[in-house]
Amino acid sequence: MTTDRDRAARRAGINRISHIAIGTLALLLADVAAFPLRVSLLQAEAGSGISKGAADECARKVKKLEEFAARTGNRGTQTTRISDVELNSYLAYQLSPKYHPSLKSLTVQLEPTRLQGVAIVDFDQLGMSSKKSVTRIIASLLTGKHTLTVHGKLIADGGRANFQLERSLFDDISLPNLLVEEIISTVGKRQKPPFDPMQPSQMPYGIHKVDMGQGCIVVYQ
Repeated sequence: MTTDRDRAARRAGINRISHIAIGTLALLLADVAAFPLRVSLLQAEAGSGISKGAADECARKVKKLEEFAARTGNRGTQTTRISDVELNSYLAYQLSPKYHPSLKSLTVQLEPTRLQGVAIVDFDQLGMSSKKSVTRIIASLLTGKHTLTVHGKLIADGGRANFQLERSLFDDISLPNLLVEEIISTVGKRQKPPFDPMQPSQMPYGIHKVDMGQGCIVVYQ
């Protein structure tokens, strides 16, 4: 014969099992959600010098830029050098979790007067459209994840900056620059805050100039 005490004990046991199951499921979901980021970090770190320490160093320099601008009211003078390892580490560790789902990864290679950017773009998440009929037709055919490699100049002077595209590869295929420029603009506009890398925009923290070097950028405030 089942007593009230037996039924209460059974309910308590079921509740404990439910809480354990829910907790385990939550941990599993969190682990699965973090898995793509861990994989991207491991892939990025392999032979590239990307590390948490380099990301922290870049974050320290960005904070230094911010504090200098706040302290001097954008009227001081300061020069800050950031290596491409620090920059790529910062992108991987600090910024990639905040990317729009259309942007899966981004790395840059810095050279005097030029840079190369390599991005993995998910066109199923991008939702690209265009006012140009030919571009719109081509964009409608782009699905899935693809590697976009761009070469060009960073124009950063007079307090404003933009990217000037010279050539590009879509996986291993060349695409018209006009189409690639629209892809870059669309990816930029999906970020928070939205911006268009192809159009001149005001640089933050009173930065008035950025010079490109071999494996580094030099920021002038």
